[in-house]
Amino acid sequence: MPEANIINTERMHETVNGFINLLKPAGMTSHDAVNSVRRIIGTKKVGHTGTLDPMASGVLPICIGPATRAAEYLEADVKSYRCELQLGTVTDTGDIWGNVLERRPVPDDLTEEDVRTALESMRGEQSQYPPMYSAIRVNGKRLYEYARKGEEVKVEPRRIFIYDIKVAGVFYEPGRVMFDVTCSKGTYVRTICTDLGNALGCGAAMSCLIRTGSGRFDISDSVTLEELREAACRDSGLSGDEIMATRREGVSGGAVSEMIMPMDRMLSGFGSIVLSDPEKMKYCNGGKIAFRNALRKADNTIGEGNRFSDLYLVYGEDGGFVGTAVADAGKRIYTVGKVFVR
Repeated sequence: MPEANIINTERMHETVNGFINLLKPAGMTSHDAVNSVRRIIGTKKVGHTGTLDPMASGVLPICIGPATRAAEYLEADVKSYRCELQLGTVTDTGDIWGNVLERRPVPDDLTEEDVRTALESMRGEQSQYPPMYSAIRVNGKRLYEYARKGEEVKVEPRRIFIYDIKVAGVFYEPGRVMFDVTCSKGTYVRTICTDLGNALGCGAAMSCLIRTGSGRFDISDSVTLEELREAACRDSGLSGDEIMATRREGVSGGAVSEMIMPMDRMLSGFGSIVLSDPEKMKYCNGGKIAFRNALRKADNTIGEGNRFSDLYLVYGEDGGFVGTAVADAGKRIYTVGKVFVR
């Protein structure tokens, strides 16, 4: 057996814990992306947060090991996208991959200012009806299940927030518009395209979608599956095919480890507290911590109204991340959220 493989075997049972900022390619489901990462790094416990549709590409946060338990903290993160749409096309899915319902002429006098004005009107809090071809559950079934059978079902609008939206380009010859949007969890960009098309009077369907950011995950720092596979090959001495076919456990080496970001680094907006060793032990055993017993505190900035607005990251005196705690302002205590390191 090559020496590289012997070294890799000795590292098999190391605990892998953290996030990978994956650049998901178009044409792959988020589930398939997770399976690919699982095979490449040889770790069974892998998940993701913030599902991307198969035709979309961009940032897909991947959770590794114990970090899978922190996935729910990332769901509330603000998302950013670059989107392109086709004017004059109306489909049943809100994108060009659906069945075309109607072709409409694009007004000859349409200007970039018209597009900008229509987009600007979407800023702020609003109600949005999700597209019928979506994974939202109604009465125990996904909306797309009803849509595929041609069944009608009542869908309630959802409150969303568009923090920023602006034109990135208007291309008159093919009748396309490109825009950037930063929005809250649960916002359907396909619906934004449909609403824009209706506002302009010619209809529109999304033709390209790239997620450029999700919380602290930015596309400029993302890695592709190919880059991750090449790193695993360098660490293990195996070929790309062998990496995908070999059953392994744990991280395969330093190059892959460098692509796995510490869990607490990617949890944005939360406050933090530092505990003495005795208080940390008490916390790890499920005990409540009085506000006055925290050595240091940084306030939570995630904002009121968010279900994690009272969540704090917990650190020991040595700076090591321990877990999360929930602040009870009335009782002036921190209760245990999730303990990741004991």
